[in-house]
Amino acid sequence: MIAEADRRLWAQSLRAIAPLSDEELAEVAGHLATLELERGTAFLRAGETPKVVGVLVSGVLREAFVLADGTERTRSFAIEGGLAGSLSDLLRGGPARTTVVAEESSRIVSVEWSVVRATIARSAAWKTLLQLLTERLYLLKSDREWELLGLDAEERYQVFRTRYPGLEARVTQRHVASYLGITPEHLSRIRARTHRSS
Repeated sequence: MIAEADRRLWAQSLRAIAPLSDEELAEVAGHLATLELERGTAFLRAGETPKVVGVLVSGVLREAFVLADGTERTRSFAIEGGLAGSLSDLLRGGPARTTVVAEESSRIVSVEWSVVRATIARSAAWKTLLQLLTERLYLLKSDREWELLGLDAEERYQVFRTRYPGLEARVTQRHVASYLGITPEHLSRIRARTHRSS
C-alpha cells in the first residue's frame, strides 16, 4: 500500500515534467510500490539488467560509474522529488553501466519499467513525458560536459552548491569531489577559500 503523501509526490514529480491528467497517471498508479533502502544499499548495480524506475520520496541517491579497478566516478545525485534509476540504461536494455546507491536511508515510489514502457506505447501523454524527460536529461548532460570542460574546479563547486542546495552536508566529501572531477584534498582547499571569503 502506497502512502497518500508518497503518491502525491510521485504525481507532482511527473507533472513537473509533463501535464499528466489524473486519468493518465492512473494508467500506472495501480502498479506502484514503495521501496525502502538503507544507507549503502544499491537501487541498481552495474552489470544488472535494470527493471524498475521511481521517484525518490526521501533520502539521497547517487549515480556512479564503477571502473575496473573499483574506483567510482559520481555521475549525479537524486534528492527528494527526483527520479530514481538510470534512463539511459533502461532505454539501452541489457546490463546497466550505472550503479545507483542510497547515500541516506531512502524511500522510493517505484514501478516496473515494463509497465511504464507498455503505457508509453499506447498513451500519447506518456510518450510526451518520456520525450520531455529525455530532453531534460540531455540538457543536463550537456551542462555537465560544459562544467567539466569549460569551468575550473572552484566554478564547478559553486554550480554544484546551486544545483543541489544543502546536499553537501548529506554526502561524503569524497563523493562531492568525485562529482566535481577533483581529489578530496583539492575540494578541502576550495571549501576553505570559499568559507573564508563568505
